[in-house]
Amino acid sequence: MDQPPEQPSQPQPQPWGGQPWPRPQPPQEPPPRGWGEPPVPRQPWGYRPPPSRKPPRPAGGPPPWYRHPVGMVLIGAVVVIVGALILPAFFAGGSDPAPSVTTGAFGGPSTTAAAPTSTTPAQPPTAAEQLRQAIQAELGEAGQVASVTAPAGGDQVTVTWDIRRAGSQGLTENNARFGVMRIMRTIQQSQLTSADDPPRVRLVGRYQLPGGAAPATVVRLRFDPGTVERGQFEDRNYLEAFELADGAVIHPSFRG
Repeated sequence: MDQPPEQPSQPQPQPWGGQPWPRPQPPQEPPPRGWGEPPVPRQPWGYRPPPSRKPPRPAGGPPPWYRHPVGMVLIGAVVVIVGALILPAFFAGGSDPAPSVTTGAFGGPSTTAAAPTSTTPAQPPTAAEQLRQAIQAELGEAGQVASVTAPAGGDQVTVTWDIRRAGSQGLTENNARFGVMRIMRTIQQSQLTSADDPPRVRLVGRYQLPGGAAPATVVRLRFDPGTVERGQFEDRNYLEAFELADGAVIHPSFRG
């Protein structure tokens, strides 16, 4: 007959109530060290790590004061105050020049006399400049004054102006006529005609024609002293501006 398998022997209780000595286990070898891995240091028998000097913070306890919002605000305020008080002391006076040292052996500092400032009063504008400014103010958007020639004691005034381009040729011609009326009205009301002998006036109107590289003379008018003194140079009569002149040379493009 087949014999039953042998059962491992069980420790028998001792009559004095003790337990049998356990069988010693063989020491377990550490796992093999991998290639290039440093060896694990071995501690002597009975070694215990030194206790930590800082007691562990209990879980859930309050954070330290410097991590509290109020503590962070106080630290920021201290940094700002220290920066405002200390940093200016380091940078103040950095760009100021060093004071010069003067001793008795070398004499006092040399002084340079300041150049005398000019006290000559500004020259008043000439009669021609005053007339040019008055004509430009009256001319407005109709044109731009280029030059005014009004010699002192002379009997002739010459005004050259550039006619302003408008949206159409007809409106540009109107700018030329308005310019004539306003220039003559300004000269008539100036001091030049207050004398017993009004001057003769010549007007030269310039305009850059299509295809031209520079402005060309398109209006040339002459007004005798009698016309300058008694002419009616009102804007409502602008269509007669060229006919009021005692002599006129008009470009064909401005005869409409």
